[in-house]
Amino acid sequence: MNTLHLSGQVAGKFCDWPLEGEALMLGRSSRHAVSLPDSTVSKDHAQILIRPDGAWIRDLGSRNGTRVNGAEVREAVQLRPGDHVEIGHVALGVSDGEPKPRLRLNEQTIMGSSHHLKLGDVLARKDRSSESAARIVHLLSEAGRLLVLPRPLPETCDEILAVAEKVVPASRYVLLLREDGSAQPVQIAGRERGGRSDQALALSTSIMRVVLDECASVLTGDALEDARFRGQQSIVTQSVHSAMAVPLFDNERVLGLLYADSQSRDVTFRDEELEVFTLLANMAAVKITNARLLADEQVRARIAQELATAAGIQRGLLVPAPSNVPGYAFDAFLESCHEVGGDLYDYHLHPDGRVLFLLGDVSGKGIGAALVMSSFLASARVLYDATSNLAELATRLGKLVSRVGGSGRFVTGFLGCLDPATGELEYVNAGHPSPLLVEGAEVRELPGGGLPFGVLPDYVYTSEMTTLRPGEMLALFSDGIPEAQRGDDFFDDDRVRSAAIEAARCAGLEAARRMIVGRVAEFQAGAPRSDDLTLLLLSRDGAR
Repeated sequence: MNTLHLSGQVAGKFCDWPLEGEALMLGRSSRHAVSLPDSTVSKDHAQILIRPDGAWIRDLGSRNGTRVNGAEVREAVQLRPGDHVEIGHVALGVSDGEPKPRLRLNEQTIMGSSHHLKLGDVLARKDRSSESAARIVHLLSEAGRLLVLPRPLPETCDEILAVAEKVVPASRYVLLLREDGSAQPVQIAGRERGGRSDQALALSTSIMRVVLDECASVLTGDALEDARFRGQQSIVTQSVHSAMAVPLFDNERVLGLLYADSQSRDVTFRDEELEVFTLLANMAAVKITNARLLADEQVRARIAQELATAAGIQRGLLVPAPSNVPGYAFDAFLESCHEVGGDLYDYHLHPDGRVLFLLGDVSGKGIGAALVMSSFLASARVLYDATSNLAELATRLGKLVSRVGGSGRFVTGFLGCLDPATGELEYVNAGHPSPLLVEGAEVRELPGGGLPFGVLPDYVYTSEMTTLRPGEMLALFSDGIPEAQRGDDFFDDDRVRSAAIEAARCAGLEAARRMIVGRVAEFQAGAPRSDDLTLLLLSRDGAR
């Protein structure tokens, strides 16, 4: 098996890195094996691990992310030949064996022996000969077959060059595309007469600028006979006799260019070939745009399906509120602002009748927060019966988050343990919003000064004690409620207190929960939420 290579244009030059050894660091730092001096690349951006089963890439918490084939790298992803890797805004490719440079630019102009034609003039022209019209009909027939067949982008580009070979006699054909809005196009497909080719291309920047910036087709004459080109290696070594470059214009923007050249003195391109080539490029650009849209839609559909599956799994992790604790009522509600989130709640009934409950909020959003949430919840359930000491449980959970959460990831949380026989409530507040105990118009706050889980791995938690009085309601919530935002205004602590007092008068906790959630929705008035919303209610004597 050949060694995988990572390669691409970096800081104006073609770079190639064999994926060998045990691990390679990627980043802006010059110390790294794969140094990428680009402002969108973090100093320590990503890492490639070389394992017996292949090369795997993982992001290191970079600012602008790492993507493989357009998908964000959330955990280690195996690299395969043909993969497209984005490190920030730097585009790289994975190949099986040493790659060849995609594109070499000749900075010397060759515009002196060429003329160019605007695409609009070609499309609008009507006074064509019957021979020219027949060739165009043939082109439309061949290209039309391309437009109706859904294909991946690389296959589409190869097929475009195969059609070009049938309608325009040339020695070489090359298709170059702009990637990620970059000004310099990248060679996507190459072909020599009779088959594919990866031979490096030397192309004048003057021609390229006219094609890309002016959306114009360019035809060069006999370059080898022009005195200005004697000694230019880009022309001499490739023996280019005549060449054409036309824009890949999809009727909205120039995607790149289509290039053909002839090394034979018997073949000199004329205006007719230039027109046919230009029309083909216009049709090809529309197909390329469709292929890209199809690929993007397939990625979106796959991600949507994966997120829907993850959301279903996450919902399945939540247990229903206890309904068999005499003298008490429980209710819980969780709504994520995205498909998956980092909020959680849980209940656990101890054999001695005590009720343990938990509400947590993982820092961050999306898949990363959801994975930490799932790990945190699963570990908590393992620990519930491993220790009867609430402070020790909190301390062990803090160690867990610091170990699995990664740098900058923590969990604010509230752990409570209720003794139904006495109403005594032992609790640990780990950096979470203070819960409220409400009876009538009286509100008691349960303060807590503990650090969020995972901030310090060796932090030791202590518990506090209070008593849930007959008729009182405990309202425990994530910061998605007080920090619900409408413009520059927040729902804030005063509105939370007011809503909790009003909810305490409701007949039953389900009605109380609907009232509080409704107040938040009414405040936001349809504005998009930026955080998950979680609410846990507990009342004594079952009066609510």
